[in-house]
Amino acid sequence: MSNFLTKSLLALTACSALLSSVAFAVPITDVQEYSNNTAGEYFVDIDANKYNSPYYRWQDEDWGWSHNAIAGTFNSIQLDISAFDVDYFTPSSGEIDMIYVFDGSDWLSLGALAGATDIWAFSTFDLTSYSWAQAQVNAGLQVKMDIDVLTQGWAVTLGKATLTVDGGNQQCVPTPGVPCTAVSEPTSLGLLGLALASLGLGMRRRKAKIAA
Repeated sequence: MSNFLTKSLLALTACSALLSSVAFAVPITDVQEYSNNTAGEYFVDIDANKYNSPYYRWQDEDWGWSHNAIAGTFNSIQLDISAFDVDYFTPSSGEIDMIYVFDGSDWLSLGALAGATDIWAFSTFDLTSYSWAQAQVNAGLQVKMDIDVLTQGWAVTLGKATLTVDGGNQQCVPTPGVPCTAVSEPTSLGLLGLALASLGLGMRRRKAKIAA
């Protein structure tokens, strides 16, 4: 077997491995916001309406949403929720807005929203280590919020929620009304393109030598 043929086979093997990894780990960001609100969902449209009804919501005005189903298997799963005016809290006082996700059989608490008075901020929840997360993301992750658990008179507005797998394909800011932007091509796809280009260049050079 010629040296060129050996190198070509190795390159094709590497390309095959890259294609396999891309097929099963496509970076995706599913964004839920005002533009895709359904009945019973209250993501606010723009920052100017953050204190307005029905978006600025109080205890006993709890609500939830569902993310679109994402197929595949993933190395990382992250949920980010943009919230406004999550005031200071301790375990026994202040504003506590709890986030729950459906794990396939019951609602599981992920913890409370983070933030500060009169600002927009993302609260991040890493779902990667949960055994049920893969199946629930495939089915469409369901999320709900319990507002002002301690019933102390606090309210909160949500701007958007992003469900990101394997790094995602969009970059978002917490402020509502600001579109997310596409991120650059995944490294694995770039490497795949480079490998194929190198293989094609080698074949052209070999054909040129044979013709000469």
